[in-house]
Amino acid sequence: MSRLVLIAGERFGRFAVLIFALPLFLPLVVGLYFLDKYPLVVIAAGTVAIPAAMLALVLLIGMTFAGFRRSKVEGISRDAAPRLWQIWEDLAGTRRAVRTTIVLTQDLNASIREERPFLGLFGRWSILAVGIPMLAVTDEPALAAILAHEDAHLRNRDTNGSLNLAELEKCFELIFDYAPPGKTVSGTLFYWMLSPLSKTLEREEIRLSRRAEIEADRHAARAGDAYDIVRALLLAGAASILFDERVHAPLRRELLGSMTPPEPPLARMLKAASELFDAATLKEHVQKAWDAPDDQTSDHPPWSERLLALGYGSPPAIAPVKYTALSTLLRSEMVAERVRRFDGEWTSRVADHLDR
Repeated sequence: MSRLVLIAGERFGRFAVLIFALPLFLPLVVGLYFLDKYPLVVIAAGTVAIPAAMLALVLLIGMTFAGFRRSKVEGISRDAAPRLWQIWEDLAGTRRAVRTTIVLTQDLNASIREERPFLGLFGRWSILAVGIPMLAVTDEPALAAILAHEDAHLRNRDTNGSLNLAELEKCFELIFDYAPPGKTVSGTLFYWMLSPLSKTLEREEIRLSRRAEIEADRHAARAGDAYDIVRALLLAGAASILFDERVHAPLRRELLGSMTPPEPPLARMLKAASELFDAATLKEHVQKAWDAPDDQTSDHPPWSERLLALGYGSPPAIAPVKYTALSTLLRSEMVAERVRRFDGEWTSRVADHLDR
């Protein structure tokens, strides 16, 4: 059953909820059919039929309005980052660029997703997320290669399956808002029914994502300079190892016995990023990224697998960054403001947790 829903979800998106919604109407239809012959039995069975029909109705409402409105995200304007916007427009084309919102995040990552607001009547909109740490460990050629990878996801229509599954999940979220598991019988039963599906859904999303990453790497390499793609991947891989050593692992230790919030992670990452400007340090961490084991729970393949797919049996020597994309593409005032905001939000969350 879960596999059937998953296949239908990838293909039909929100409309896959009909697999659940239509059978939920069945007890009510049967009850109405036998109402004249067995009124007392039907009335007693209404304790099941009516809640089931209400759940089906909520699912149908979710099917209609899942993703109806565009997400409210704070993007950066062309005036604020003209060179970054120009790089994206050169890669994606003017038509796609005007339907894109570029947002800054605090992650060592870049990603893109699509939305179909208003039932898709007005086309699709893209949200391109670019992490400040990613900008701090790449230069313009490397960042352009990373954005070419994200554009490849759109051109390969890799986002379609995940978009359909995301809309299907939104439909289910609506029913749990109406009938919270643990507080209502119907919500608990429906949650129990969906538990096998959620695990299968997670595994399938990981499989789809990993395959899409390899294909996007290959597409970007064919469309541009393959070395730039490889260099960008290795810069990101080396930075992930460095940040785990210099930022995340120390933070985990400090938080164990801390009474006050320690120095926030984004500020630490920006300080540590400069270590990769040294060729020897970069080479060391590139090799560590290559040797890193596969995390089966990650939706990205290991760095070695991605480079093997591009024809590299070992990590090539790459040039370190001289001028970061963070310094050449964004104004320092904007960067400082976003860093303060992200780190301030992190510090506030940690402080609230420590006060409990």
